[in-house]
Amino acid sequence: QSTDMSPASSTASLPVSPLPEEPLFFKDGIKDECSVLKLQLKERDELIAQLREELEKAQCFQKALASQADKSTQTELVG
Repeated sequence: QSTDMSPASSTASLPVSPLPEEPLFFKDGIKDECSVLKLQLKERDELIAQLREELEKAQCFQKALASQADKSTQTELVG
């Protein structure tokens, strides 16, 4: 009778089969999340570069306007 499969020994192997699927799903989920985060990071970096460029242009424009305003408010010395 020791060679017969008892119900206890046959059910003991049941939980083993779902386990490989969970880590695979978990790994795929992490890969997908990682890809999304990398894309968001790239988009953020591009936005930062664009905003820095716009800031530099605005600062140059502001300096040019300030320089023009300074010249227009100066009075000429009449001698």
